Parts: sequence; C-alpha cells; structure tokens
Amino acid sequence: MTAVKGATEPEAESWLDTETPAARADIEIVEGINHQPVAFDPVTGHYTRLSRSGAAILQALDGTVTGREFACAVVRQGGHDHTAEQIVLAFLGELRAAGLLTVPPESGALLDGVRFARRRHMPRRALATGSINRLLEPPARALRRAPALFAVLWGLAAAAALWQTGHAITSPGAAGLLTVSGLTWGWALLALLIALQTTVHELSHALSCRYYGIPVREVGVGLLFYVLPAAYVDRTDAYRLADRRPRIVICMAGVAVDLLWIGAYAAVTSHSDGQLGRLAGLLMWLQLMLLMGNFNPLMPTDGYQALETALGTVNLRARALTVLRCLVLRRPQPSWLASRGRARRTGYLVFGAVCVAYALLILVMTVHALTLWIG
Repeated sequence: MTAVKGATEPEAESWLDTETPAARADIEIVEGINHQPVAFDPVTGHYTRLSRSGAAILQALDGTVTGREFACAVVRQGGHDHTAEQIVLAFLGELRAAGLLTVPPESGALLDGVRFARRRHMPRRALATGSINRLLEPPARALRRAPALFAVLWGLAAAAALWQTGHAITSPGAAGLLTVSGLTWGWALLALLIALQTTVHELSHALSCRYYGIPVREVGVGLLFYVLPAAYVDRTDAYRLADRRPRIVICMAGVAVDLLWIGAYAAVTSHSDGQLGRLAGLLMWLQLMLLMGNFNPLMPTDGYQALETALGTVNLRARALTVLRCLVLRRPQPSWLASRGRARRTGYLVFGAVCVAYALLILVMTVHALTLWIG
C-alpha cells in the first residue's frame, strides 16, 4: 500500500473515529527520487517518500469523512478484506505522524522514520542562503551551454592529475612527505589551502545543483555528529530529480574537484624542493586520505550517498544493518524487507557486512595507533 518507512499501527485509533483528516493545502506532491511520488512540506522543508497508492490516498483525503470511514470506503471500492483496512488505518497514522494532514501529530509522536533529508546529525550555522543561487547561476548557465566541452576538459585534467599523483606517490621518499618535521612557515599556508579546498568542494556541489536547476537552500558550517567541524551545502531539493544520474553527479562533484587538487599538489611536489615541495607532498597525502574517507559507508559521505543513489534506494545503511541484525539475532523480518526480492535482501546483507567490517577495521587501526603512540 505504501512505501513510507516506519509502518506501525497507530498508538491509539480513537482519533480515526472523531477527526476528519485532509491533506494540508500547502503540501506539494511531485514525482521525484527514482520516479516515485514525494510529498514536500514547505514549513519544515522535509520530503516524505510515498508509493503511488499512498500518494493517491493522501490526495483523496478531503476532510469530509472520518479516518475510519475513509478506510472502509477504500476497502469497499477495491474489494479488499479487513487486513487491507488495517493497512490503510496504519498509513493514515503515518501521514499524521509525518505532519502531512490537517490533524496535527500527537505531542512527541512525529515519526522520523517516515521522512528523509533530516538535519539532526549535524547542528548548522548558515553563512549564505538564497543569495548563493544568484551567484552560481551565471557559471551554471555557461556550463549548460557547453556540457560536452566541460566534460572533455575535466577528463583531460583528471587524467593528468592521476598520472601526476601516481608518479609522486611511487617516487623514492614519497612516504617521508607525511612527516611534519622541518616545516616552519608552511602551517598557515597549509590551513589556508585546506580551508580553500573545502570551500571549493562544497561550492562544486552547489554549482552542480544549479546546473540541473535545483535551488541550494544554504551554505554554511556545522559539527558532524556534534564533533567533527565540516562545511556543508544543503542540497535537499535534489530529491526532486527523478533521474539517478544528475543526483550522482551532484554527490560526486566535490570529489571530482578534489582529484584535481591532489594532482596539482602532486605536480608541485614532483617539481619543487625544500619546504614548498614538502608542504605540497603533505597536502597531497592528507587529501588522498580525506578522499578515501569520503567513501566511508558508516557516515553520510559523498561516496555513500552516490552509491545509495546509484542503487536507487534510500536509508541503505540503516536497512542493511537491520537485515544483518535480524539474521544474527534471529528476529522476524520487518514488512518492508519481507516484500523485497531475494537479490535485494542479499544486497542489503552484503552491504551490512561491509559496514561491520569497515567499523572493525577502523577500530583495529585506532587501537594500533594508540598503542604506538603510548608506547
């Protein structure tokens, strides 16, 4: 009946007998991610993914009958049984919990599970909002005029960057560039270049959004998981793009630019001596490690989001770990998993195992590094 995550029976169904729910007038339903209906709430800025039957139910709610009367009418019209009625009632509870109905959610009952594009993993400080779209529109317009030329130029630059990086990391003494001894005047320049590269990385995401006509809500800084300082671009409205390819480009735009930075550092390292060469080498290794870290499957990284987009799914990590947990603890499968095919369930299981293996690897490396440091 519905693709909304978090299908649960309403805690109390009394409101279904007394309230006459209707879809909020300001809720916008569009065909978005993976050509599925999504409901946009302009008040909260959240998107809720729906199935086509779920979108039809939401649009049919007009506030003229109670929720239970509506469910009974749906069942009679479709010739379904009592089980279908319970599914519709549960779905109405989810719509209420998502804040999409004129009946407000019960206090504390807002279901995070039925939404995506949430911000709770990172407190934020916006530095630019609507003005960033006006600034990025001219370069985005120029790219739209000659996309093939831009792709060729970037391909040539990326090939040169890969060649320079390969030459630099295989040259004698390349590992010694990771040391920081001997750097005197370079620390301020190192910090400046890292800040500049981070800014360009995030602006690349923003520019790719504008290229596809998607507005950027804001650009700013935040604390990832309340600990790690990070810049960000709010590209939530990319969920409106039905095709996967533009969303993959948006996810990987920053990584594509990072590759060129690494190539530039490698070129300076290969052709410079003294502190400049050492500084460029250190930046090259740091950015290589950050590039690999940007594919961390345990965090909302660009690589993880691109993989999720390419596979045509959302909440991939959470679903994969749920599959693994059900298998290990011998718990019953949730309804959304039971309805998936064997190939999809196997894919979730494999990705869940990769996440666990990655976490164990990070743990082992951390313990080893602490042992060396303490020793």
